[in-house]
Amino acid sequence: MFNKEEIRRFFEENEYGKWRSGEKVSYEIPEEGTVEPLVFFGQEVPGRPVRIFVDEVSFTVRVLLPYEDSPHGEGHPFFICMHPIQPAEIARKAGYGLIFMNSIEIASDDYKHEGCFYKLYPYTEDSQTGVLMAWAWGASKVLDAIENGLGRELGFDPGLAAVTGVSRWGKATAVCGAFDHRFKMVIPTCSGAGGLALYGVKSQGKTYDLTEVGGPADYTYGENEPLSCLQSDAERGWFNDKFLQYKTEEEIPVNQEMLAALAMDPGSYYFILCAATGEDWVNAPAMWECYNRALPYYEEAGLSRHFAIHVHKVGHAVIDEDLELIIRYFDSDIFSDRHDFLCKSQNLYL
Repeated sequence: MFNKEEIRRFFEENEYGKWRSGEKVSYEIPEEGTVEPLVFFGQEVPGRPVRIFVDEVSFTVRVLLPYEDSPHGEGHPFFICMHPIQPAEIARKAGYGLIFMNSIEIASDDYKHEGCFYKLYPYTEDSQTGVLMAWAWGASKVLDAIENGLGRELGFDPGLAAVTGVSRWGKATAVCGAFDHRFKMVIPTCSGAGGLALYGVKSQGKTYDLTEVGGPADYTYGENEPLSCLQSDAERGWFNDKFLQYKTEEEIPVNQEMLAALAMDPGSYYFILCAATGEDWVNAPAMWECYNRALPYYEEAGLSRHFAIHVHKVGHAVIDEDLELIIRYFDSDIFSDRHDFLCKSQNLYL
């Protein structure tokens, strides 16, 4: 077994920056039509607005309730999503609610360190939290609000929260799971480098048989995202300044399987999603290897059923088949203990 405190401290000091907690969190549900529409990357976000107050700052989320014929009755499970996800209707029909964040309101996606998080915790030489950690903090504050009464008003069970995000928000989801163990399920999706793609594990130029997921028998990967891209002006704001010290991936002493292992907890489940094709940059084989390296920690703790991976054919997103599997996993293991879930894509990338 590994030393969780040492690993946690490494990620805080050398990659993502300081985790924050303990603020006073409350909420307000405004009257319909009294709040400006929430727009995320040019698209209006559906759902009922809820304002989350954290000390002297606030941000808005949008809530979609499950449909009335939900199989779960009162106390619904729900997804906290760092952005809108596509198969929302599948979740609602299965009795799951959704809460959509506007993560850019929490922390700007750059190295300027703007947004409500940085109003509370300014980014200075002596106190640094990167954007990925700030977004993770935002999801954690939403869960605080759920625990502080919002869950009762929405019919959401605070003990049945899942958190998810795709791409850079997949990285933030992995960070969130590592630092906040209250989430019943953590679903980092297409997280790539700086998320769950192992540093130093390259698929570019390698050919794989992907027929198991409906892909070609001879798919050759193109370029994977390098460390230099994570340290560029476009992405370095995701991390703290000390992350810039590493000149090669080999210099990083702790690899990303430890981020997944850090999330391990008897009360939570971890479900990695990635795409086999069209995602060469994101490097699905390196995330597959991350799963394989982290699995022994879960096995040693008797929690192997709490750790799963699914590789879909194509799509930089949580797609329909993903959510259907997640709901099946959630319902069988968490609600009934039937243990009839079987992770797909088990022999991929061998």
